Amino acid sequence: MRQSTYRRIQISGVFIILSMSSLMIYWNSYQLTRQTTEISIKICPKNPPFLVGPFVFHHFNGTLEDLNNKYQKYKPELGGKFKPLECKPREKVAIIIPYRERQRHLMDFLSHMPPMLLRQQVEFTIFVIEQDPLGQFNRALMTNVGYLEALKQDNYSCFIFHDVDMYPINDNNIYKCSTSPRHLAAAVEKWKFGLPYPDYYGGVVAYPKTVMEKTNGFSNLYFGWGGEDDDLGFRLAVVGLKCVRPAAVYGRYATPVHGKDKGCPLNPDRFTLVKNAKSRIWYDGLNSVVYTVSKIEKKKIYTHMHITVDRQKQEENVKLKKIELEKKQH
Repeated sequence: MRQSTYRRIQISGVFIILSMSSLMIYWNSYQLTRQTTEISIKICPKNPPFLVGPFVFHHFNGTLEDLNNKYQKYKPELGGKFKPLECKPREKVAIIIPYRERQRHLMDFLSHMPPMLLRQQVEFTIFVIEQDPLGQFNRALMTNVGYLEALKQDNYSCFIFHDVDMYPINDNNIYKCSTSPRHLAAAVEKWKFGLPYPDYYGGVVAYPKTVMEKTNGFSNLYFGWGGEDDDLGFRLAVVGLKCVRPAAVYGRYATPVHGKDKGCPLNPDRFTLVKNAKSRIWYDGLNSVVYTVSKIEKKKIYTHMHITVDRQKQEENVKLKKIELEKKQH
């Protein structure tokens, strides 16, 4: 009798001897199983079925390890990349948190946000972009850094720029992007569930990648508190866009009371910068940001980036970009 040809296949450390005919049967079965699995995983519905509507914000008193254990069942990838297990998400969302010295708020955020986002069937990664403790905090610059560095990690199409101390309390406020920028914080607790003025765009905004490219991101010049949110509105106006908001009943955010940040004093130049915001859009933004990534920590449920900024170099680079632009125009 003719001797059969055999192949050796290693599966989970166990060697199985199969004849060539058996090998073909095995391979065809594998291909069919894979195709069936891919077909069975449908695209997530536009209206997620697991939403609960209004829910309550609670302070978290545990440890990061407690949260790691809590979220283990959702099988996040290292760096905190979560995705729904029951369907294929419609887009990849990067949640960017400009951050410095807010550990308690960060723990509250990490406790509060993932369960809501998973009910919304969002694929997301939380990026904590921490500016070093030297010098004045620049929230808008950290936003630019978060956008650029997140794109180095994955091909995100939606970016949600989020204050660490603002917590959504209605999961019908879906964390997604549209063709227009979305201002998600429509009703904020510290302003009696309203807004300080109609054109306020602070707290939480959702930008598709196309809008970030159109507006050249955010300004890099707002060192200290105030002005960068108004600058955002002027940038959008230059390119013919305006933020849209969810209904106030959905866009509600809890904002626990806390003291002022020591490293973020009032910016004395904010009114002058805002006044000139429209003229600076093409040379003050993503194309002129200067920073150094000193460390990247891929935690189990989020990615923590440590950023060093030299204010003098940053301001000089914006001036150089302005000169380059003027030369091209002439």
